Amino acid sequence: MGKTIPTLRLNNGVHIPALGFGTYSNEVVKGETHDAVITALDAGYRHIDCAWFYQNEGEVGSGLREWLSRNPNVKREDIFITTKVWQHLLEPEDVEWSLNDSLKNLGLDYIDAFLIHWPFAVERTEGHQVKLSPDGKYILKKPLTNNLEPTWRAMEKAFRAGKARSIGVSNWTIPQLEHLLKYADMTPAINQVEIHPFFPNAELINFCTSHSILPVAYSPLGKMSSLSIATNAGFLALAEKKMATVAQILIAWGIKRGYAVIPKSANAGRVKSNFELVELSDEEFEAVNKVTEGKHERFVNPVEIFGFEPFPAEESK
Repeated sequence: MGKTIPTLRLNNGVHIPALGFGTYSNEVVKGETHDAVITALDAGYRHIDCAWFYQNEGEVGSGLREWLSRNPNVKREDIFITTKVWQHLLEPEDVEWSLNDSLKNLGLDYIDAFLIHWPFAVERTEGHQVKLSPDGKYILKKPLTNNLEPTWRAMEKAFRAGKARSIGVSNWTIPQLEHLLKYADMTPAINQVEIHPFFPNAELINFCTSHSILPVAYSPLGKMSSLSIATNAGFLALAEKKMATVAQILIAWGIKRGYAVIPKSANAGRVKSNFELVELSDEEFEAVNKVTEGKHERFVNPVEIFGFEPFPAEESK
């Protein structure tokens, strides 16, 4: 237990801790994110994942400031902070607005990674909120969605302005990345996507790594409430052998595959135990791989919210 958390090098030389802490919550409970960030930093996390859409960046910032004030030996630059721009803010001027709004809410001068949350542009209101159709769905902006070059130029501008140490994307497929790489002056440093043993996403991972794009896994534990994961005999046997939790096994598996993982939890005990990295032997790693064979089960697909299919042609197995 307690193996040192490795760091990974992005394509621009910036280093990112391989184990991060996710701050997304289905229900925003006042004070919960603030406390969770402090718990995570106390446990040793130095990589915090945020997004404008999560609507809790103010609490991330307050938790970070409170913790740093108590721990003067740790500096802001020792902590890697990611945020993301949501779909209704992908016009170039809105990208800048989104980043500035996130920086204001976080109380920071710069962000370590700034990502395009989804590769789709939708309409917004005058108040910078998502504009919904009469049936409550997102309204797709097809011209910008079909060519996000203006958005990427705004991302590159944010990097050059020193407001983002690295830029990247999230939820992009191979065809979408191929299109981006044709016009990008800067290759995205990160593609944050769903990866776990029941959705190993191997083809996309291979594409990213071959193009110097670091995969970062959200939902690296799948759904721990899912019987298919929580009661999987292979995972349980390996966890018992290692005197570890199933979550610790899945985190170790992801990191051994060579990418960063960002589990999330508001439970203080799980936040701490998830940071206790176990080491898998090659044989143990293959035992987890064996469970993943033939699996292709997404747990994250917000088609009902968006009103359109975000993964129309699955390219990764």
